[in-house]
Amino acid sequence: AVLLKRLADALADGDHIHAVIKGTAINNDGDRKVGFAAPSVVGQAEVIVTARTLAGVDADSIGLIEAHGTGTPVGDPIEVAALTRAFVLDTDRTGFCALGSVKSNIGHLDAAAGIAGFIKAVLAL
Repeated sequence: AVLLKRLADALADGDHIHAVIKGTAINNDGDRKVGFAAPSVVGQAEVIVTARTLAGVDADSIGLIEAHGTGTPVGDPIEVAALTRAFVLDTDRTGFCALGSVKSNIGHLDAAAGIAGFIKAVLAL
């Protein structure tokens, strides 16, 4: 089970804290591409940069990205290109960090895919 709680409340309640979500972002650039749900490098790069900026996390401090990684010939290259674009803004380093997707281990869980990736990333901390 995963329980999301404000940090102050979790501390006050004496909960065991496995991870803290420092920043999130969401966007959609459906008007700039083929369709509403089609992936795009620009849209994904923008939301990655926004989330990282809101979290106050330096690109060089990230050791693992848990990607969406559906294993599709369209989506995966776009996701990797977006991650690359988002990271090269702040560093000259290449091979930025480990890149994974839990789908390669357990398959695509549809609506539960995001939480499975989140759990994997938390366990990797």
